Amino acid sequence: MELYGLCIDTDNAPRLAAFYEAVFQEKPVQEGQHYRFEKAQLAVYDPGQVHLSKDKNVSVMYTVPDLLFEYARLRRELSDLAIDSPPKRRPWGAFSFWFLDPDGNRISLMEQKADAPS
Repeated sequence: MELYGLCIDTDNAPRLAAFYEAVFQEKPVQEGQHYRFEKAQLAVYDPGQVHLSKDKNVSVMYTVPDLLFEYARLRRELSDLAIDSPPKRRPWGAFSFWFLDPDGNRISLMEQKADAPS
């Protein structure tokens, strides 16, 4: 079994797609209210007439080659981004930071170790 991707349901797909376009620097493929980011394996979708809870219990995690570069880029491009703290080494060894998307979903970026298998 292999992960195909993740879909985040939202009540405002264009807003969330614009946010992730800035984060991933990738134009989404749009089909109606469905926006798919191929490289990031992420989709955002407005199912319509569904009450979506703001209580989230899922975090989306991505590895990046240069965490400090991504941190600076996101701070520049998304000035109102809710970031937990600057990148730091976690007790379990990860060098990471996380932020919230406009719907309150937690997105973590973590630096990929050079010797880690991909």
